[in-house]
Amino acid sequence: MRFFTKYHKWIGLFFTFFVLMFAISGVFLNHRRAITTWDVARSWLPKQYSYNNWNNGAISGTLPLSGGRVLMYGGSGAWMTDTLGRSPQPLIEGMRRGADNRNLRAVTQTANSELFAVSPFCLYHLKENANRWEEQPVTTAHDAFTDVQVKDDTLFVVSRSHIYAAAPPYTTFERIQLQQPENYTSKVSLFRTFWLLHSGELFGTAGKTVVDTVGVLVIVLCITGLIITLFKIPIKRRKKKGVNSPKLKQTWTFSLKWHAKLGYLFFILLLLITVTGMFLRPPLLIPIARAQVKPLPGSTLESDNPWHDKLRRLRYDDRQQGWLLSSGDGFYALPSLRSVPQKLTNTPPVSVMGVTVWQKNGADEWLIGSFSGLYRWNISEQAVYDYLTGEAVAPRRSSGRPSFKNAVSGFSSDFSQGEVWFEYAKGACMKEEVAFVPMPDALADARMSFWNVCLELHVGRLYYSFLRSLTDWYIFFAGLLMLFLVVSGYIVYRKRYRKKR
Repeated sequence: MRFFTKYHKWIGLFFTFFVLMFAISGVFLNHRRAITTWDVARSWLPKQYSYNNWNNGAISGTLPLSGGRVLMYGGSGAWMTDTLGRSPQPLIEGMRRGADNRNLRAVTQTANSELFAVSPFCLYHLKENANRWEEQPVTTAHDAFTDVQVKDDTLFVVSRSHIYAAAPPYTTFERIQLQQPENYTSKVSLFRTFWLLHSGELFGTAGKTVVDTVGVLVIVLCITGLIITLFKIPIKRRKKKGVNSPKLKQTWTFSLKWHAKLGYLFFILLLLITVTGMFLRPPLLIPIARAQVKPLPGSTLESDNPWHDKLRRLRYDDRQQGWLLSSGDGFYALPSLRSVPQKLTNTPPVSVMGVTVWQKNGADEWLIGSFSGLYRWNISEQAVYDYLTGEAVAPRRSSGRPSFKNAVSGFSSDFSQGEVWFEYAKGACMKEEVAFVPMPDALADARMSFWNVCLELHVGRLYYSFLRSLTDWYIFFAGLLMLFLVVSGYIVYRKRYRKKR
């Protein structure tokens, strides 16, 4: 009892700030759509979050336009420049406020030179010779967008669960649900199950409300814990001087009572959220990364749609006369969007974060990039080559490990300087030893979405300046400490307070 009481107090006192950050950021992470207009100046954040040489996903791709113009797009919004990259000018007029709403995933152009762009929650439309985007409604479902493409005169908007198609004037969209692929099983990723269980989204709005309540509860436990520990000091000092302090004692007694009761009553939920959170980062992530389980009955993972939350990117291959689809389960081919998707083998490795680059590289090849690197993919030959070395890549599972040395976030072949790829940490890189065009001054003052800041805080990357190499282990060790606090607090309450009653 002395051991648990002592270390529950001192570890809790040391760890209170980090637990508070877990709870506060976790509540905000559960409500991304509600805070999409909230931003944080990157100058307020550690140096690694500042834009430098088009890094941090500032540019994910480009689109050549008439008159020698080039549209650059990515996490920093849209920029208009020329083939020399001179004087990039921001093109964000008409877009919703907030970095999340201007984080462009893809841009496409119709035959009559109309531009369409998607951010996670918006489809934007830019008419020919206009300088202002217009938001185009697609669906009322809360489904994040991942891609936009044009085939003939039809516009296709890809979300994480469905594809939406519209003919000119692109105001009415038809929802397309892809057919079940061959050898389909209803099993889902164990990692995804833990992820949704941790956020409460596994059981919809009710589940998220419960987890939000636990988040507020943790904040209360932190505050009452501080009061229990720190208020003892002035109470003892006043007692030695013979001074009575009824208000301090009353506050201390009230805090102790509810700190113990709330921790005891919500013990199972606190334990569940702590353990599931630990499995979402290495090293505990490794054994569950590829595991498949049956969806929990009544959960959001139990869906009639076999592609629920799996769709990522879509391309039409003129050579193959059919569609190519990138999903959370790998690459698929289908002659039409109404036919049965066929899973492809010998495909490029793609990190769990998904495809960041997918464009034509000659008549027979595609260029595929992700945080697992950049590759040339020849579908006819069923061959994959490393873009940088030219070496053939041995067949492997469709999902590759993230690479911290070559985490590709974008690519362009539309500049006269040559092909350029963008690595998330380094920024613009070229095979020839020449510098890419400098960033405009306006980008240096760019902001970061508040939701992304909360994510960086929640997983510990915001503490990199002092954690350094231990950052990747932050969740594991923080989870162990949190686990000790929850269990030791429960034991103390059971042994001391429940026994007295």
